[in-house]
Amino acid sequence: MLTNLPLKMVIMITYLSHWDWILYKSRKDLIPYINSYEIHAMCPDGEFVNKLENIYKSTTFWEIRREKLLDLKAIRSLRNHIKDVETDYHCFTLKTGILFSIANIFLNTENKAVLSITGLGFMFSKNIKAKIIRILMKPFIKILFNNSFDIIIFQNPSDQEKFVSYSKFSNKTEIVHSSGIKTDNFEIKKINIQNNSTTKIILVSRLLYDKGILDYLNLAESFKSGNLEFYLAGERDDGNPQNIKQEDMDKLLQSKNLNYLGKIDVEKELSNFDILVLMSRHEGFSRILLEALYVGLYCVAYKIPGTEGMASFNNLELIKSGEIEEFKKFINNYSRNVDNTYNTKLIEEKYTSKAIAIEFEKLYKKMDLLD
Repeated sequence: MLTNLPLKMVIMITYLSHWDWILYKSRKDLIPYINSYEIHAMCPDGEFVNKLENIYKSTTFWEIRREKLLDLKAIRSLRNHIKDVETDYHCFTLKTGILFSIANIFLNTENKAVLSITGLGFMFSKNIKAKIIRILMKPFIKILFNNSFDIIIFQNPSDQEKFVSYSKFSNKTEIVHSSGIKTDNFEIKKINIQNNSTTKIILVSRLLYDKGILDYLNLAESFKSGNLEFYLAGERDDGNPQNIKQEDMDKLLQSKNLNYLGKIDVEKELSNFDILVLMSRHEGFSRILLEALYVGLYCVAYKIPGTEGMASFNNLELIKSGEIEEFKKFINNYSRNVDNTYNTKLIEEKYTSKAIAIEFEKLYKKMDLLD
């Protein structure tokens, strides 16, 4: 049962998002490692809300239509929650940050807030609609973000530089690579040295155009023979402007070279595959790539701000050009003897849920000390 947030009696931070999935997917694994703060959740009612109740100290929800660019009713609802509860906030995603900063206008509260921009996403894409939105929102973001957020966290320096230049944000910014993964949840791939067996290739993503879904379809259909099987895992995101249209979804389903799996349990099933392909043009610090490298897959991805910081990992090829032929070359040269010992050690040291939670807690303490 959902409850309203209590008045602030202890050091309290509310995790805020415009989508309940965001507070469940990776943030749930941070909570056990944050010891100095009481973490609450605020998000729309959705598929994961009941699960969140068992993770966060308390859970409350505000109504929002994610498919709307700017839901004024949702902003009013969020504003009512903010003014009634004394808590600090950690907002996740740029869209949540925009909604929070609008809802926070003229509220005379002492609440402090940190924003995690996990990726610049649609708003900073080359889409014409996105460019118009970016121009229209610029003067508002410049004012609102400086008034609402004490710290903004980015996952890579390129996003940090681009957004600070755009927004003229003058408060503190920090880099925290990744949202963290709970490594003991994952099945590790067993080494298979039988080179004559079928190679299984997978792309795991929400079915959005800027995730390279149609490029992946073209890649799969460019292989006419050989012991290769191509798989696609993920679901459509009806609240996202880049959501794949039905006619293109039909192309995926009708392809003889591509097997669509829908949603999979990444932690348990990723080890069943050999190669992970990432054709996204926008990432903060790719979670699925981190997971695949930990599990022991060979990975091929575009070299973008959200992947170039991972260049030190073994078994990872980063492609500068947009040519499918480059992906084909690395897939054809794939060797089954993939040793992920170095990768697992590096991830255990720097990118676990525990490691990221420690970084967050340091920033919360820093935020408490800000004037």
